[in-house]
Amino acid sequence: MNRVEIKNFAKEKLSGNLGSIWKILIIALGISLATGIVFGILFNNMDADFLDSLLGILMMPLGIGTTAFFVSLIENENFEAKDLFKYYHDFVKVIGVTILMGLIVMLGYICFIIPGIILTLSYSLVPIILIKKPELGIVETLKYSREKMQGHKLDTFVLGLSFIGWAILGTLTVGILYIWLFPYMQLTFTKFYLNILGEE
Repeated sequence: MNRVEIKNFAKEKLSGNLGSIWKILIIALGISLATGIVFGILFNNMDADFLDSLLGILMMPLGIGTTAFFVSLIENENFEAKDLFKYYHDFVKVIGVTILMGLIVMLGYICFIIPGIILTLSYSLVPIILIKKPELGIVETLKYSREKMQGHKLDTFVLGLSFIGWAILGTLTVGILYIWLFPYMQLTFTKFYLNILGEE
């Protein structure tokens, strides 16, 4: 499927599912906000940047669970709210992959912005691999993402650029358009990555 076909697919999938999508997103967002509030109260003397980093780490498996929801929607599979927490069973692996990937990408940006962008695109398949290839280890997941993204990094970059106009419109509508735009983008990129991985 080309870029236009993928975006049309996402629009069709979004039609009639917007309510169920936001139900899951609100649950995930509510959990993140509630956790942030609780941590802020319990650790109010802790450095704010360190606390934000800690919260980010704790919420990583929830982010993978949210991505898994969009995968299930595309593949017409059942998904329940409790499935958002599925990847906390692989907490160490999810955190390990994310931290290692972050360090590699950060080194790329330190060297120069272009290597950083290339590395970001090279590892953009990682969340889908964590979902679809759970048997792979931390290093194997990163390696597999690099291999599968060969020849697709430019396409990924262009796909991202194609949403700039929508993002501007979203800003002009004071964020109201994002109620539709955010799920649309998530479905588009998830479908795009599934096509690269060769599993739908």
